[in-house]
Amino acid sequence: MTVKMLFRPAVAMLLLSTLASCSAERRFHRRLVGTWEIVRYEQRFGNGETELASDLGTVTFRKNGSGTNDISVLTRGVRQPDAGDFSWRNTTEEVTIISRNSYLAKSWIVMKNKRSSQVWKSTTQANVQTMELRKAN
Repeated sequence: MTVKMLFRPAVAMLLLSTLASCSAERRFHRRLVGTWEIVRYEQRFGNGETELASDLGTVTFRKNGSGTNDISVLTRGVRQPDAGDFSWRNTTEEVTIISRNSYLAKSWIVMKNKRSSQVWKSTTQANVQTMELRKAN
């Protein structure tokens, strides 16, 4: 076998896998566009303590990669308002929210990716946050 004979199938496989992953990213991007309700937010601290909150508000993802949030975050027993604009991007397994003054501004690992519900996890130092989202009607 010559190098040429091996090169063509390798390039074809690389091209197909690249197209497939881009396609999956685009499908996930389209799935996220819209308004989502944060139905559950859990924060586990490094010392084993856990805070749990529900119905925190909404997050809206726009097609152009911008978005808004209108939520209240529970931090150490105190609800703090968190509203404003952000930008976002995604891969097939992650959503990154970019903002200067938002608790949501970080990379979130997508644990569950359904059309009408999502579960995301993230870490900040020793703390682990889990956020469950439901697509608003």
